Amino acid sequence: MLPRDNTSDLKGKRALIVGAGGAIGQSVSSALARDGAEVTLLGRDLRKLDRIREEIDASGGVARSVCADLTQRAQVERAVAETIAQSGQIDILVNAAGVQVRKPAFDLTEDEWDAVLGVNLKSVFHICQVVGRSMAKQGGGSIINISSITAVIGLPHIAAYCASKGGVNQLTKALAVEWAPLGIRVNSVAPGRIRTPMTEAIFQDEVIRESFLRLIPMARPGTPDDLGGAVVFLASSASEYITGQTIYIDGGWLASGGNPQR
Repeated sequence: MLPRDNTSDLKGKRALIVGAGGAIGQSVSSALARDGAEVTLLGRDLRKLDRIREEIDASGGVARSVCADLTQRAQVERAVAETIAQSGQIDILVNAAGVQVRKPAFDLTEDEWDAVLGVNLKSVFHICQVVGRSMAKQGGGSIINISSITAVIGLPHIAAYCASKGGVNQLTKALAVEWAPLGIRVNSVAPGRIRTPMTEAIFQDEVIRESFLRLIPMARPGTPDDLGGAVVFLASSASEYITGQTIYIDGGWLASGGNPQR
Protein backbone atom coordinates (compact mmCIF):
# COMPACT_ATOMS: atom_id res chain seq x y z
CA MET A 1 0.00 0.00 0.00
CA LEU A 2 1.32 3.46 -0.89
CA PRO A 3 1.78 5.79 2.09
CA ARG A 4 -0.80 8.48 2.67
CA ASP A 5 0.15 11.83 1.14
CA ASN A 6 0.94 13.98 4.18
CA THR A 7 1.27 17.17 2.17
CA SER A 8 2.16 20.51 3.68
CA ASP A 9 -0.44 22.19 1.45
CA LEU A 10 -2.64 24.29 3.73
CA LYS A 11 -5.19 25.29 1.11
CA GLY A 12 -8.56 25.96 2.72
CA LYS A 13 -7.14 26.19 6.25
CA ARG A 14 -7.78 29.31 8.31
CA ALA A 15 -4.86 30.69 10.36
CA LEU A 16 -4.70 33.36 13.05
CA ILE A 17 -1.26 34.91 13.52
CA VAL A 18 -0.89 36.86 16.75
CA GLY A 19 1.78 39.54 16.67
CA ALA A 20 1.64 39.60 12.88
CA GLY A 21 3.00 43.14 12.78
CA GLY A 22 6.41 42.03 14.08
CA ALA A 23 9.21 40.78 11.86
CA ILE A 24 8.70 37.11 12.76
CA GLY A 25 4.91 37.37 12.69
CA GLN A 26 4.98 38.97 9.26
CA SER A 27 7.31 36.33 7.84
CA VAL A 28 5.26 33.48 9.29
CA SER A 29 2.05 35.01 7.94
CA SER A 30 3.53 35.18 4.46
CA ALA A 31 4.79 31.59 4.65
CA LEU A 32 1.38 30.25 5.66
CA ALA A 33 -0.35 32.30 2.97
CA ARG A 34 2.07 31.04 0.31
CA ASP A 35 1.18 27.50 1.28
CA GLY A 36 -2.51 28.20 0.78
CA ALA A 37 -3.82 29.18 4.21
CA GLU A 38 -6.19 32.10 4.64
CA VAL A 39 -4.52 34.26 7.27
CA THR A 40 -5.87 36.72 9.80
CA LEU A 41 -3.27 39.17 11.08
CA LEU A 42 -3.70 40.21 14.70
CA GLY A 43 -1.75 43.00 16.39
CA ARG A 44 -1.87 46.50 17.82
CA ASP A 45 -0.90 48.57 14.79
CA LEU A 46 -3.72 48.36 12.26
CA ARG A 47 -1.85 50.47 9.72
CA LYS A 48 1.08 48.06 9.74
CA LEU A 49 -1.25 45.05 9.58
CA ASP A 50 -3.08 46.50 6.60
CA ARG A 51 0.22 47.01 4.78
CA ILE A 52 1.16 43.38 5.36
CA ARG A 53 -2.32 42.27 4.32
CA GLU A 54 -2.02 44.20 1.07
CA GLU A 55 1.36 42.59 0.34
CA ILE A 56 -0.07 39.11 0.90
CA ASP A 57 -3.12 39.85 -1.24
CA ALA A 58 -0.90 41.23 -4.01
CA SER A 59 1.07 37.97 -3.97
CA GLY A 60 -2.07 35.92 -4.50
CA GLY A 61 -2.81 35.09 -0.89
CA VAL A 62 -5.87 35.79 1.24
CA ALA A 63 -5.43 37.91 4.35
CA ARG A 64 -7.49 39.90 6.85
CA SER A 65 -6.39 42.17 9.69
CA VAL A 66 -7.78 42.58 13.21
CA CYS A 67 -6.54 45.09 15.79
CA ALA A 68 -6.35 44.29 19.52
CA ASP A 69 -4.27 44.86 22.65
CA LEU A 70 -3.10 41.36 23.55
CA THR A 71 -2.76 42.21 27.23
CA GLN A 72 -6.50 42.92 27.51
CA ARG A 73 -8.58 39.76 27.82
CA ALA A 74 -11.76 41.41 26.55
CA GLN A 75 -10.00 42.61 23.40
CA VAL A 76 -8.55 39.14 22.83
CA GLU A 77 -12.00 37.57 23.04
CA ARG A 78 -13.45 40.18 20.69
CA ALA A 79 -10.65 39.69 18.15
CA VAL A 80 -11.05 35.91 18.16
CA ALA A 81 -14.83 36.19 17.81
CA GLU A 82 -14.40 38.61 14.91
CA THR A 83 -11.92 36.26 13.24
CA ILE A 84 -14.26 33.28 13.55
CA ALA A 85 -17.19 35.35 12.26
CA GLN A 86 -15.18 36.32 9.17
CA SER A 87 -13.36 33.03 8.53
CA GLY A 88 -15.77 30.42 9.86
CA GLN A 89 -13.22 28.83 12.17
CA ILE A 90 -9.57 28.86 13.18
CA ASP A 91 -7.56 25.79 12.16
CA ILE A 92 -4.10 27.19 12.93
CA LEU A 93 -3.00 29.56 15.68
CA VAL A 94 0.49 31.06 15.77
CA ASN A 95 1.51 33.08 18.82
CA ALA A 96 4.33 35.30 17.55
CA ALA A 97 3.95 38.42 19.70
CA GLY A 98 6.95 39.29 21.84
CA VAL A 99 8.57 42.16 23.71
CA GLN A 100 11.90 42.53 25.47
CA VAL A 101 13.46 44.82 28.04
CA ARG A 102 17.25 44.73 27.93
CA LYS A 103 18.89 45.82 31.20
CA PRO A 104 20.64 44.28 34.21
CA ALA A 105 18.35 42.22 36.41
CA PHE A 106 19.19 44.46 39.37
CA ASP A 107 17.66 47.39 37.50
CA LEU A 108 14.53 45.69 36.15
CA THR A 109 11.38 47.29 37.54
CA GLU A 110 8.19 45.51 38.51
CA ASP A 111 6.31 47.26 35.72
CA GLU A 112 8.90 46.15 33.16
CA TRP A 113 8.74 42.57 34.43
CA ASP A 114 4.93 42.60 34.23
CA ALA A 115 4.99 44.11 30.73
CA VAL A 116 7.27 41.40 29.35
CA LEU A 117 5.47 38.52 31.05
CA GLY A 118 2.11 40.03 30.12
CA VAL A 119 2.78 39.92 26.38
CA ASN A 120 5.13 36.96 26.14
CA LEU A 121 3.37 34.51 28.46
CA LYS A 122 0.05 35.69 29.88
CA SER A 123 -1.37 36.74 26.51
CA VAL A 124 -0.22 33.43 24.98
CA PHE A 125 -2.29 31.55 27.54
CA HIS A 126 -5.31 33.78 26.98
CA ILE A 127 -5.17 33.36 23.20
CA CYS A 128 -4.62 29.60 23.49
CA GLN A 129 -7.52 29.27 25.90
CA VAL A 130 -9.98 31.26 23.81
CA VAL A 131 -8.98 29.75 20.46
CA GLY A 132 -8.58 26.30 22.02
CA ARG A 133 -12.23 26.27 23.08
CA SER A 134 -13.24 26.95 19.50
CA MET A 135 -10.87 24.28 18.17
CA ALA A 136 -12.28 21.75 20.63
CA LYS A 137 -15.81 22.36 19.31
CA GLN A 138 -14.72 21.95 15.68
CA GLY A 139 -12.73 18.78 16.35
CA GLY A 140 -9.15 20.00 16.53
CA GLY A 141 -6.48 22.32 15.26
CA SER A 142 -2.80 23.20 15.45
CA ILE A 143 -1.30 25.75 17.83
CA ILE A 144 2.28 26.93 17.34
CA ASN A 145 3.91 29.14 19.95
CA ILE A 146 7.06 31.11 19.16
CA SER A 147 9.51 30.48 21.97
CA SER A 148 13.30 31.04 22.11
CA ILE A 149 16.52 29.24 22.92
CA THR A 150 16.52 31.44 26.02
CA ALA A 151 13.87 29.05 27.34
CA VAL A 152 16.72 26.61 28.02
CA ILE A 153 19.84 28.79 28.30
CA GLY A 154 20.40 31.94 30.28
CA LEU A 155 21.59 35.16 28.69
CA PRO A 156 22.47 38.36 30.55
CA HIS A 157 20.25 41.45 30.72
CA ILE A 158 17.03 39.76 29.56
CA ALA A 159 15.88 37.95 32.72
CA ALA A 160 12.18 38.63 32.18
CA TYR A 161 12.38 37.51 28.55
CA CYS A 162 14.15 34.26 29.49
CA ALA A 163 11.57 33.56 32.19
CA SER A 164 8.69 34.22 29.83
CA LYS A 165 10.02 31.91 27.12
CA GLY A 166 10.72 29.15 29.64
CA GLY A 167 7.07 29.52 30.61
CA VAL A 168 5.99 29.29 26.97
CA ASN A 169 7.81 25.96 26.58
CA GLN A 170 6.18 24.51 29.67
CA LEU A 171 2.77 25.90 28.75
CA THR A 172 3.15 24.28 25.33
CA LYS A 173 3.78 20.88 26.92
CA ALA A 174 0.95 21.20 29.43
CA LEU A 175 -1.64 22.20 26.83
CA ALA A 176 -0.42 19.54 24.40
CA VAL A 177 -1.00 16.79 26.95
CA GLU A 178 -4.34 18.13 28.13
CA TRP A 179 -5.77 18.89 24.68
CA ALA A 180 -4.47 15.91 22.68
CA PRO A 181 -7.73 13.96 23.22
CA LEU A 182 -9.57 16.93 21.69
CA GLY A 183 -7.56 16.76 18.48
CA ILE A 184 -5.60 19.93 19.29
CA ARG A 185 -1.85 19.77 18.74
CA VAL A 186 0.34 22.30 20.55
CA ASN A 187 3.99 22.79 19.61
CA SER A 188 6.53 25.58 19.68
CA VAL A 189 9.28 26.93 17.46
CA ALA A 190 12.26 28.39 19.27
CA PRO A 191 14.63 30.65 17.33
CA GLY A 192 18.18 31.44 18.29
CA ARG A 193 19.77 34.74 17.30
CA ILE A 194 17.36 36.19 14.77
CA ARG A 195 18.06 39.62 13.32
CA THR A 196 14.94 41.76 13.76
CA PRO A 197 14.27 45.37 14.77
CA MET A 198 13.91 44.14 18.38
CA THR A 199 17.41 42.62 18.37
CA GLU A 200 19.17 45.10 16.10
CA ALA A 201 20.93 46.84 19.01
CA ILE A 202 23.01 43.76 19.85
CA PHE A 203 23.98 43.32 16.20
CA GLN A 204 25.26 46.88 16.14
CA ASP A 205 27.57 46.14 19.09
CA GLU A 206 30.62 44.47 17.51
CA VAL A 207 31.81 42.82 20.72
CA ILE A 208 28.42 41.27 21.51
CA ARG A 209 27.84 40.28 17.87
CA GLU A 210 31.14 38.44 17.60
CA SER A 211 30.66 36.77 20.98
CA PHE A 212 27.49 34.98 19.89
CA LEU A 213 28.42 34.39 16.26
CA ARG A 214 31.35 32.32 17.57
CA LEU A 215 28.81 30.01 19.25
CA ILE A 216 26.78 29.29 16.11
CA PRO A 217 28.15 26.40 14.01
CA MET A 218 26.47 27.77 10.88
CA ALA A 219 28.37 31.03 11.52
CA ARG A 220 25.48 33.39 10.80
CA PRO A 221 22.47 34.82 12.59
CA GLY A 222 19.02 33.68 11.58
CA THR A 223 16.41 35.69 9.72
CA PRO A 224 12.64 35.71 10.28
CA ASP A 225 12.25 33.72 7.05
CA ASP A 226 14.20 30.85 8.61
CA LEU A 227 11.19 30.09 10.82
CA GLY A 228 8.55 29.79 8.11
CA GLY A 229 9.26 26.22 7.06
CA ALA A 230 8.98 24.83 10.58
CA VAL A 231 5.74 26.69 11.24
CA VAL A 232 4.19 25.48 7.98
CA PHE A 233 5.28 21.92 8.82
CA LEU A 234 3.74 22.04 12.31
CA ALA A 235 0.55 23.54 10.91
CA SER A 236 0.16 20.80 8.32
CA SER A 237 -0.95 17.18 8.28
CA ALA A 238 2.70 16.22 7.74
CA SER A 239 3.14 16.66 11.50
CA GLU A 240 -0.16 15.15 12.60
CA TYR A 241 1.50 12.82 15.18
CA ILE A 242 3.65 15.57 16.70
CA THR A 243 2.55 17.49 19.79
CA GLY A 244 4.22 18.95 22.87
CA GLN A 245 7.49 19.48 21.01
CA THR A 246 9.83 22.42 20.51
CA ILE A 247 11.84 22.80 17.31
CA TYR A 248 14.98 24.89 17.86
CA ILE A 249 16.02 26.99 14.88
CA ASP A 250 19.40 28.23 16.01
CA GLY A 251 22.04 27.30 13.43
CA GLY A 252 23.28 24.51 15.71
CA TRP A 253 23.93 26.68 18.79
CA LEU A 254 22.35 24.31 21.32
CA ALA A 255 23.80 21.22 19.67
CA SER A 256 27.29 22.68 20.05
CA GLY A 257 26.92 22.89 23.82
CA GLY A 258 27.96 26.52 23.71
CA ASN A 259 31.46 25.69 22.51
CA PRO A 260 33.07 28.41 20.36
CA GLN A 261 33.32 27.33 16.74
CA ARG A 262 36.39 29.41 15.90
